[in-house]
Amino acid sequence: IACSLNENVDRLAFSCVWIMNLDGTLMDTINNKQRQQQSKESKGGKKTFRDEDCNVWYGKTVIRSCARLDYDTAQNIIDEKVIPSAVTSGSNRPLTEQKFEELWPKARRPTGGHTLQEVASDVRLLHKVAMGRRKLRFDNGALALHGMKLAFRLNETTGIPDLCGTYPIRDSNRLVEEYMLLANYWVAQRLITHAPKGMALLRHHAPPVERGMDVIVNAVRESLGYELNASSSKMLHRSLVEIGKQTSSTSSSSTNCSAETLELQCINEMIMTPMCPADYIMSGDFPEEEWRHFALNIPYYTHFTSPIRRYADVMVHRLLHATLQTNNGSKRSINGALTRQRSKFCRDAHHCNEKRMAAKAAQERGDRIYLSLYLKHHPINSTLGVVLSVKDKGFNVFVPELGMTSMVFLDDHLDRLTYTLLDSTSSRSMDDMKRIRLVPLKATKEEGEIEENNDW
Repeated sequence: IACSLNENVDRLAFSCVWIMNLDGTLMDTINNKQRQQQSKESKGGKKTFRDEDCNVWYGKTVIRSCARLDYDTAQNIIDEKVIPSAVTSGSNRPLTEQKFEELWPKARRPTGGHTLQEVASDVRLLHKVAMGRRKLRFDNGALALHGMKLAFRLNETTGIPDLCGTYPIRDSNRLVEEYMLLANYWVAQRLITHAPKGMALLRHHAPPVERGMDVIVNAVRESLGYELNASSSKMLHRSLVEIGKQTSSTSSSSTNCSAETLELQCINEMIMTPMCPADYIMSGDFPEEEWRHFALNIPYYTHFTSPIRRYADVMVHRLLHATLQTNNGSKRSINGALTRQRSKFCRDAHHCNEKRMAAKAAQERGDRIYLSLYLKHHPINSTLGVVLSVKDKGFNVFVPELGMTSMVFLDDHLDRLTYTLLDSTSSRSMDDMKRIRLVPLKATKEEGEIEENNDW
């Protein structure tokens, strides 16, 4: 199986290393001299510890994995379905070899002298620290904006999807996410402080369109009775958490909403509409206050952790390598070359933005093709659809079972629907769906022409 981290294979890597505590905080590793200087500079001589005070090591490394884990196997380890910890081992029945193979396949077990117990213990330790870090992130104002994604299982013979559903985000995914986010943050900081001035390639996420967000806030208040504070990412996250608490007792298991209530899913989908897409920028082209990443609520961010699938990460690796030169002659030569190529970096950043949007559009079209094939061979007689907004001759509908939101233009479906506009005033509110009467002309299992409308 092709994998970038096959076991027992040496891989060249660019590493970012730091030390963390069990609760997800970062270990204060600056020396006493630095601490004394910080105390003098701080007001009143008060000693404070910031993320920036953690010493981070960057460098070229050679790594060798002992096991090729996947998210499913890691999740089974976290859930203690396999190799339970000493605390829970007494309450679990021994697994049959067949069941153990299902939960932890032989192809994904450790090699090179490492044991199952050692790997399981490390995975659970990483998970504990990551969950502590995740809590700190959201306490400090980060916003979770994970849109639902379609996932397909293809028939090995025909290539046609025989299973379709939403891709689940579990703790094993979140474990990896937390360390990747922190590594990207550290590298962004390194580029800002050590790369030639204005040469840091950053990942920027602007605040949502204010007018569009105001429409969503009013719609949620008028239609559902919930207060949504969108003044900042921190307040928006707090509002969503509070709404989640209020609606937890009305969660609908019939529409795959066990993790979130249907209403909260709909609100999350609505919030996506006024959100601006993230893009790559060169730090010298924008004032410092515009480097911020709105959703993560941090002053700067970049992409460093996925050079295999993103060219922007390759650019960041080259810039980071330049900041690590210790020979003054080499450093001056490299920095001079980078500065002379600044216009090329700007063009490449713009090119990455364009290709990223094109790739996203291609993925959405690909999902649509596979979904069409799936529905053709596995028709769905009926499913729940929630109207999120209404216009004169169309409406935005969210289908929880498929995890997708689409704009339906009524004039494109005159062979199947007839409608009467009861109010000529265009509306954006979910509650105003009652103003349009829809009458199906015939039941059909053919694919409908539905345009995607997802700007996030």
